Amino acid sequence: MMSWMNIELNLLILLPAFSAPIILILDRINEKLRKIFVILSASLSLYFVTALFFANFTDIKKGSFFLQYTFDYFGGPFIINFSMDNLSLFFSLLISMAVFLIIIYSTSYIKYNKAKYYALFFLVAASIQGSVLTADLFTMYLFIEGITVFTTPLISFKKTEKTTEAAMQYLYYGIIGGVFFFISIILIYFNLGTLKIAETALGFSEISGPMQLTIIIFFLLSLIIKLGIFPIHFWLPKAHSACPAPVSALLSGVLLKVYLYIFMRIFWTMISFDYLIELHISTFIMDLALVSSLLGHIFALQEDDFKKMLAYSSIGHIGMILAVLMLNNQAAFYGAMLHIAAHLMMKSGLFLSSGYLLRTAGSHHIDELEGIGHKNRITFGAFVIICLGTIGMPPLLGFVSKWYILLAFLKGKHFFAALVTVLGSLIALFYYLRYISKAYAEVSPELKSASWSADFAELLHFLKGDQLMSTIVYVFTLLIIFFGFSFQYFDMPVNTAIIELLNPQKYIDLVLGG
Repeated sequence: MMSWMNIELNLLILLPAFSAPIILILDRINEKLRKIFVILSASLSLYFVTALFFANFTDIKKGSFFLQYTFDYFGGPFIINFSMDNLSLFFSLLISMAVFLIIIYSTSYIKYNKAKYYALFFLVAASIQGSVLTADLFTMYLFIEGITVFTTPLISFKKTEKTTEAAMQYLYYGIIGGVFFFISIILIYFNLGTLKIAETALGFSEISGPMQLTIIIFFLLSLIIKLGIFPIHFWLPKAHSACPAPVSALLSGVLLKVYLYIFMRIFWTMISFDYLIELHISTFIMDLALVSSLLGHIFALQEDDFKKMLAYSSIGHIGMILAVLMLNNQAAFYGAMLHIAAHLMMKSGLFLSSGYLLRTAGSHHIDELEGIGHKNRITFGAFVIICLGTIGMPPLLGFVSKWYILLAFLKGKHFFAALVTVLGSLIALFYYLRYISKAYAEVSPELKSASWSADFAELLHFLKGDQLMSTIVYVFTLLIIFFGFSFQYFDMPVNTAIIELLNPQKYIDLVLGG
């Protein structure tokens, strides 16, 4: 039986998907009308998922929240099956919030080919929500490929040799990752005759041991590529540094979290984590993720390109999250979920602030930052705060999430992992200080003595022109500060999401019984 809530669940995907062609049509009619529609569509997407949260707050708190929509369009295994439990709701909320803020930022940042940019951005947003909400493997594969296809032209948006090369490399590795994913779902279909995640979970034990291992390996290869884990990480810094700042925020702040969600859904809900333990794959993944995390921070320390440094930093953080997930206990999941939320806010804020601070720079090289701390003092101050959060400085949200990850490693007696977590923060302190010190380098006395009152006066026009970009940076900064002091607000959504990971049978029963 379908309720209005089930329809609203579909709208999280359909609204951004249908917004894309409407944007192209409106752009030909009236540019102002197109801009209003872009903001309205982004606002509605955030409203729908927020409405779902508050309308079902009691069920979410009790852990009984579940929505599902199923449409059999070809018969057999090929179905449209969307579902939302507390785990997918947690990710959908974070994604919708970040996408909304990035789109608002884009309305001031993007100066040309605006209709094309927003159409592609909304198609990516639809694919992201679809990846999180789908309950069958074939549709998940289509959405994953949709992300790759629609993101590629956004990476090459500036149409230079550098951006085109980065986009082609991103597309190449995205397609390879997709092929590995597709091989796994084909093998599942030929062995079980189904592509539904819940039905696959029930029947996976019936597959022969060598075939189970093959399926797991191809899924792992796919997601290691998508997450930019060492040694298949080199495409990520190129892609994240080549594109416009809001696209970098989308790639690093949002998309990497989507692939973490897919990793959880496959290896906890569909393929029991016990298989990874029995095959000693979980230990291998943890070690690989820790090496990737440490190398990510080391590469960031050596990098002179500002945006590449931020991208390498993301590799460090994603590796740490993936490693702690391998502990497979509540303490580890709590730290991982908190850091997923923290990293989404922090890395989105850092890339967006870089777009504002470097909007007049000739390149992203460290030398271009000289004196920028005096030119944009309040915005750069927000950038510094976000950097401190990324390093893990109390009392910011990044400190809280890293603290719980560290405790999880120590509790599990994984001392090398704890050491990597601490070293990552220490190395991050040095590579962020390089850029901060350069930004506060000596400049002309006229610039250094510019009136602070003029800087604060700009805040009164927080919704106008370029000031809107810095306003979005301030929003991310305030969120990182607020949740650092009040991270307990995450307790309920995080803990109910953890229950879904620890009790995959609940999701399976609800999908098959719904």
